[in-house]
Amino acid sequence: MTNDTHQNMTTETNIERAKEFIHAFNTNSWDHLERTLSPQLQYAEVATKATADGSTAFIELCRGWKSIMSDCTGKITDAHGSGNTVILEITWSGTQTGTMQTPMGEHPPSGKFQTIQGVQILTVKENQITSIKNHFDLLSMLTQFGALG
Repeated sequence: MTNDTHQNMTTETNIERAKEFIHAFNTNSWDHLERTLSPQLQYAEVATKATADGSTAFIELCRGWKSIMSDCTGKITDAHGSGNTVILEITWSGTQTGTMQTPMGEHPPSGKFQTIQGVQILTVKENQITSIKNHFDLLSMLTQFGALG
């Protein structure tokens, strides 16, 4: 096996692991989600400035999003990989069924459905996700929920 072949297999495996992580989130499979993550996961949510050190803290953050939108799911529209880096383009959607903390204070459940675009940049090493940088359109989400007045 040439180095290029090994590199391509590793990249494909890493992309599949990243897709598996999104599927686990979509189906509330928290144990499965945890198996995709390194216990030392480093997470950064650019739009909200939220961070999580470790898989346990990250799963709690995921559960928090599900408490705002119980039907929240991500549809992967494209995936790219190079070595240990995977980039996922994701369309996130969900209905606001829970209270959401915003910069302007609490926004009560609106019952409104939202769809936004996002990109996640993941690092996958030894079949575990070690870091995630999550970029998504928070302004569009807040606008669709009616949280901006």
